Amino acid sequence: MVPVEWDAELAVLRASLAQCFGGNGGSVVIRGPVGVGKTELLRSLAREAAAAGVAYVGATGSQAEQSIPMGAMTQIFAGLELPDEEAGRVQRLLEAGALTSMLHDSDDGSIAQVVMPVLHGLTGILLAVAERVPLLIGVDDAHFVDAASLQCLRYLVRRIDRARVLVVLSDTTTVRPTQPMIWAELLSQPHRQLIRLNMLSPVGVATVLRAEAVDLEDNTPAALYEATGGSPLLLMALVEEIKAAQARRRAGHPETSIPASGHAFGQAVLNCLVRSDPSLLPLVRAVAALDEAVSVAFLAELLDWTTPATDWAVNAATEAGLVANGRLRHQRAREVVLDLMSPQERAALHARIAELLDRAGATPVRVARHWVAARQSMPPGSVPVLLKAAEQALTEDDGGLALDCLRLADREDTDTGSRVGIEALLVRAKWRLDPVFAESHVDRLLDASGSGRLSAEESLALIAPLEWYGRPAEAVSVLARVEESTAATEGAAEGHELAGHLHSARMALAHWYPGVVEPVKEPPAASLARPVTTVKLRTLAAGIVQTVHASGYTDEAVADAKALLQSCRLDGRTLYPVLIALETLIYADCLDAAASWCDRLLDEVRQRSAPTWLAALSGLRAMVSHRQGALTEAERHARDALRQIPPKGLGVLIGIPLSVLVMTATRAGEKEQALSHLNMAVPEAMFQTTIGLHYRRARGYYYLACGSHEAAIEDFEACGELMRRWGPDLPGLVPWRTDLAAARLAGGFSAGTLAADQLARLGTRNTRTRGITLRVLAASSELRGRPPILREAVELLQASGDQLELADALAELSNAQHALGEYTRARVIGRRAQQLASQIMVTMPEQHHPLAEAVPSIAPLTDDPAIFELSDAERRVASLAAQGCTNRQIARKLFVTVSTVEQHLTRVYRKLEINSRSDLPTSLLSWVGHPS
Repeated sequence: MVPVEWDAELAVLRASLAQCFGGNGGSVVIRGPVGVGKTELLRSLAREAAAAGVAYVGATGSQAEQSIPMGAMTQIFAGLELPDEEAGRVQRLLEAGALTSMLHDSDDGSIAQVVMPVLHGLTGILLAVAERVPLLIGVDDAHFVDAASLQCLRYLVRRIDRARVLVVLSDTTTVRPTQPMIWAELLSQPHRQLIRLNMLSPVGVATVLRAEAVDLEDNTPAALYEATGGSPLLLMALVEEIKAAQARRRAGHPETSIPASGHAFGQAVLNCLVRSDPSLLPLVRAVAALDEAVSVAFLAELLDWTTPATDWAVNAATEAGLVANGRLRHQRAREVVLDLMSPQERAALHARIAELLDRAGATPVRVARHWVAARQSMPPGSVPVLLKAAEQALTEDDGGLALDCLRLADREDTDTGSRVGIEALLVRAKWRLDPVFAESHVDRLLDASGSGRLSAEESLALIAPLEWYGRPAEAVSVLARVEESTAATEGAAEGHELAGHLHSARMALAHWYPGVVEPVKEPPAASLARPVTTVKLRTLAAGIVQTVHASGYTDEAVADAKALLQSCRLDGRTLYPVLIALETLIYADCLDAAASWCDRLLDEVRQRSAPTWLAALSGLRAMVSHRQGALTEAERHARDALRQIPPKGLGVLIGIPLSVLVMTATRAGEKEQALSHLNMAVPEAMFQTTIGLHYRRARGYYYLACGSHEAAIEDFEACGELMRRWGPDLPGLVPWRTDLAAARLAGGFSAGTLAADQLARLGTRNTRTRGITLRVLAASSELRGRPPILREAVELLQASGDQLELADALAELSNAQHALGEYTRARVIGRRAQQLASQIMVTMPEQHHPLAEAVPSIAPLTDDPAIFELSDAERRVASLAAQGCTNRQIARKLFVTVSTVEQHLTRVYRKLEINSRSDLPTSLLSWVGHPS
């Protein structure tokens, strides 16, 4: 196929052919890079010539036959039908020319005189043929034609200005001419035409794709132009594979990445290399191994070439569509080129590249990539380079390279300091994949710490993994050992620095294992004023823990948590501060903020190949969703957490997703499923952590659902005992008093003052927990006192966004009003509770269902005249409020201010003669989305 872009060039060839008919012979040289389509253009001309009665004979040059004298002329005469006598003469002339050429150096000027009879005889025969019929002689890849044949063609071209002969030569610009003088003369003939073919433009690529009926949705012309550089040879190979993939897809075999090339494209790349200058192969090998842009001078040193020779080869490879900006255009091209080398050749090339890059001062990662690829013994002093590269690779989220560097370094003989560095980096690299893989390295570092071979900071870095694994006693031992060593540096600058690390480590340990160590009252002064670094973030996290222990989940703690998340980039060393900040938001009932930050971090981590971080964050996201009453979403996030890494790898954190799964299964009535989650193995040390409180609470609710009231009471009392012993006893963490009160009431026991005591302990931010507490408080109050308490609970829970607890509170309010004989109101609120329950796909417990037969039915919307007294704006606001939206959410949905929402609701309450949004009739729900 000849692209449309070459219509002008084809017209030139046709004009030259027409002149040939009139006895005005000449020559045409078609020049262009390899793969540009010179052969296709020549074949198209040959077909037109044959149709016009022109005799066509051709030859093709090749690197393999370039050393065979008279090879091209032999091909040309083989295509002519000559009488036997004339054919015999041609054979003798060809043999004489070949023999003369072999006996003389092709650069010897005397060869022209020696073979003059041969040149004259062969040319005479061709001219005689042209007198009988117009003759088209086409020579493809003429740059590979042997010297003797080139001389014959030059001799012929000089003598065809009055003959019906057209000689067309295709010449590749990506090959250095072996006979520059002959080519110079061929190009200087007065009756010659020069046609220059360039690669296809992006528009030309698009035209080809349309002509080939390629699906442009999956394969944009721009993408394929970038992959091929406009080379028709490479483009058509890709088109062939794309069309095959599309055919497979139509046959029901889905194809993922269609532009990813395979065999046809690989063969096209090899074709380019075979038909180009021999220097292109070693050049593209070097480019493929480097896989990054480097200077021509660097390539010249790598290949041991001159700079001009290297520059020519780079330009030729670029012109051929193989290379762009110093790299191979397509990954498959890189694979094909690398496969042309033996493993030993590749290893030697990578080692040479690593050596040169190191000498040139390249970054450790650039050097290390090639040492890893070489897999050879490295020169002395290479281990520090590998360690720096591993550290940089971890920063860039390339865990695979980091592990490769560390494994390579681990094979080398190293001193104690390097060995410790290798182990520490192996912990970081393997931890993000699965902490189980890192534990053996932690153990070795722990031994080194005990024998004094680790610095204080290196020893403190072991505390976090020990907390995760459920080994608090060893963590305390490391902390005590470092604290003891700080006395020697007290007052010095390094002492202040170490004190900051110690403070952060102690506070983190106090957060996860509150009964194991006591939090420090005051942080060291030197740790308070630092730029935003990992140390600063740890210090900020320690400050949050300290604030919570001293004053609870205050505005200050929440502000610090948000500041930490805002300024932090998640990595292995900042994971714990991030988890502490997120837990602070959750326990302070800032659930919208916690959900937003969890989602943002999860989106980031999914792109960073860190399953451990993803599991930890998914667990917290599950907890947020559960506290928002979104049980399906909570279950999904919890299962995601358990899918990222094996359960053992989660360590004590496994209690977070498990507790959520037990709670969601229990509430859904799937008791066997809940029991299966409780039967999963958990570390014994988990029960020494705050995570263990969540697990005990979930187990208590499972017992309660099974009717095992005493077992539930035992678990809730255990939570209370631990929280009182550990301190601080904060209901935002686990509201054990209301849990215990609910269990005691369900078992027929008195709840005493448990709910009232919890109410007194709540901070200003614990809106959700306060609503839950009021609901339980109402259950233990006199019947007539319940509705006002429950209305307040409904208001708080609606503001908190917990749809499940809101549905429970509404059901309790409906029960209370039904018991007091307020049947209509009970029916309205009961319907609303059921609607919320259906939205979150849970079934309300039986005792929450008002007796429908005892309650008069509610008139439909069209029979409720009070609804029609509301304006359209008031109905829209009231309908969203009845659906459970907060004032702020309503304002966002309707694009109005919160103040406007409040004013509308005030008028709604007055017109409907109700006191609060909990009294809004469910008939308003049919107005959701109703047109104005």
